[in-house]
Amino acid sequence: MQSLHTYRTLLLLALGVVANLSAHGLTAVENNELGIKAYNAKSFAEALAYFEEAYEHASDNTVIKHNLCNAHQEVASQLEKENKTREAIRHLELAIGIDTANPAPLIQVASYYLKENQVSDAIFRLEEAIELKPGLADAHFLLGEAYYRDNDLPSARVQWDYVLEVKPDWPGLKEKYDKLFREEAVERDFNSSSSRHFQLSYPKGVRQNTRFLILSILERAYSDIGRKLGGVYPPDTVKVILYSADQFSEATQLDSHVGALFDGKIRTPVTDSEGEWLEEKELSRRLQHEYVHVALRHAVGPEVPWWLNEGLAETLSRNIDTSRSRLLQHAYTQSLTYPLSQLEGSQLHKLDPDALALAYAQAHATVNMLWTKYGRRRAVPMLEDLRTGMLPEEALERNYRKTYAVLEQEVANAFR
Repeated sequence: MQSLHTYRTLLLLALGVVANLSAHGLTAVENNELGIKAYNAKSFAEALAYFEEAYEHASDNTVIKHNLCNAHQEVASQLEKENKTREAIRHLELAIGIDTANPAPLIQVASYYLKENQVSDAIFRLEEAIELKPGLADAHFLLGEAYYRDNDLPSARVQWDYVLEVKPDWPGLKEKYDKLFREEAVERDFNSSSSRHFQLSYPKGVRQNTRFLILSILERAYSDIGRKLGGVYPPDTVKVILYSADQFSEATQLDSHVGALFDGKIRTPVTDSEGEWLEEKELSRRLQHEYVHVALRHAVGPEVPWWLNEGLAETLSRNIDTSRSRLLQHAYTQSLTYPLSQLEGSQLHKLDPDALALAYAQAHATVNMLWTKYGRRRAVPMLEDLRTGMLPEEALERNYRKTYAVLEQEVANAFR
């Protein structure tokens, strides 16, 4: 966050506190001073231990509380860089309870909650931060993001209006604001309904039986896919936006070959370009596909390699049909497929529709082979390894004993 460090200035001063002896024979002052030295040397875990000793014997001292809070924040930052976001959150929640007048850990933990897609927790902490210190641009920016993900578009716009007023060059915000404005224009008169784990937003004309069908499909996906992925059940209500085909294109600015989207919310048209309602089978396939992305986001975080993310979404929502088999046979016979190393990044959406169709088919074939042969007994540990920050090919080798080259060859042999 741009201004976070402003509120994390250390009060690294010698403390005039009573010389209470700790379990290690050091006073609170001495532990604090050792903590300062370790902190300045960027040995944050060591600093944390010293500050904890100091806090145990001088828990009412403002400077010790501030130093301990900052140490928790730095340890959390290191953990987050290692993709250990949940451990980082635990440190920050401790920091919040120690230095209750400090908005910095509230803002930091909210950014991690958003990474975990725990939107309601992020909103709670950001509203606390702004109540403590109104006007922090980074808190208002993140609160706008949290409201946006919660599908409260007017409230999101208010937060981002403020940020654009005080910091008009905030990176990427103009594009986010324009996207919100398009969606708000399309969704202004939408209605809503909900089930236990999903909230629908939909335009007039979506019949009650269609809404019930969609919620039923989604709740079944929540149960079935969660079980298949080894017990992955996102805690927050998942936002689902239904559109006509024209509304979907207008709101997302995506071409017609994109059937649905997960961008923190599931977005799907319920009609085709001719205005006809999608058949139940097709609607179910799209919703299950996008829900797999929701589950993977919760299980791994945002850094799932594209081929695994899309491959699992395809494998758990459809079979490889005849047309896709023919496409793959031709591509593998003519050596037109992509190396898996090129199918890791999200930039693949820039491919033209035909190239993207091949990338999806290849990801589907690759993950389908792994899933059919090994099931979740190797997929789940691989997801856990990816969550720790392990590189995709390294995680593949550890869990499947295959390099990219070996896996590519096995899939190719199946279609030649």
